[in-house]
Amino acid sequence: MSPEPIGQTCCMDCRGTGKKDDETTCPTCQGTGLVAVFGKPTTPTQTQPTGSAKRRFARYYTDLPIKIRDQREQELTGRCVIIAEGGLAAILPQPTSTGSVATLRFSIPTHPTVLEVRVVVRDQMGLRHGFEFVSLTDSERMAIRQFCAGLMVQLELAVMEDHC
Repeated sequence: MSPEPIGQTCCMDCRGTGKKDDETTCPTCQGTGLVAVFGKPTTPTQTQPTGSAKRRFARYYTDLPIKIRDQREQELTGRCVIIAEGGLAAILPQPTSTGSVATLRFSIPTHPTVLEVRVVVRDQMGLRHGFEFVSLTDSERMAIRQFCAGLMVQLELAVMEDHC
């Protein structure tokens, strides 16, 4: 059974137009300008580390398309698999250096435009990368907070359904 989409967001490949630069139909969104967003919320782990390693924000599983441009202007397309108010985890097609600064572009259903934020690569294991947001505006932070809150509501509803 495949997961149900939790909403839709603007296609990053065609920027919501449904067409590529050569005016052909965008293969990613099949001309709709939208792509599905899948979510599988999670709660913070019960056994969090103490001291400075303790997490500041709850993390939520999701499935969002992202694009990242590194300092060498190389652009990679990947998938955000976990999001939190302070950053996200993503799968990229190739490793990126820990400590490097990059520009990350992604869309979430609670924000009308594509978010373009500066990030620092905090960790990298294989093709999985952890990014910390370093340039969120108040509007972007609120959009991410609302998106995460929506995932929390889904989690609470799923728990209630399991118990009914």
